[in-house]
Amino acid sequence: IAAFSMFAVLCYAVFVEVVVPPVKTAVKPGGVAVAPETIEGLISLGEGLYNGRGACALCHESAGRRAPSLSAIIQTAEERIKNTAYKGNAKNAEEYIIESMVNPSAYVVSGFGVKGSSDALSPMPDVTKGAIGLNQTELKAVTMYLLKRGGLPLQQEAR
Repeated sequence: IAAFSMFAVLCYAVFVEVVVPPVKTAVKPGGVAVAPETIEGLISLGEGLYNGRGACALCHESAGRRAPSLSAIIQTAEERIKNTAYKGNAKNAEEYIIESMVNPSAYVVSGFGVKGSSDALSPMPDVTKGAIGLNQTELKAVTMYLLKRGGLPLQQEAR
């Protein structure tokens, strides 16, 4: 039994090292005191949050695939807003992305809901609460990063 237990722990450790993508987390600062002056600064902040403290890449990138891909978020956001299963209030891709981070159950992609909920409840947490705790500037930054990554041309000023 002891040998089997050690083998199981070893297999789990190897799986975590090889399959699960690393998440670079930092100690949560007191928040962003001043919003970046340029859209490039906001996008850079968003990219850092997406791959770091926000832990978005852990589930939304191909290695994790515990959540839907965000690679074509602009097109999919517009489709989801029109879907009869959508329970939110967003009117465009930017609003949809922010709403998805704050109220992830407004639209749950088929197959990604909590087991037994018929895809009515999302397992994703509200990113403004708990350990992630993004503020409004950070929500906007992640949104701008996703929009830019999706190919949307953005204005030069962040404010």
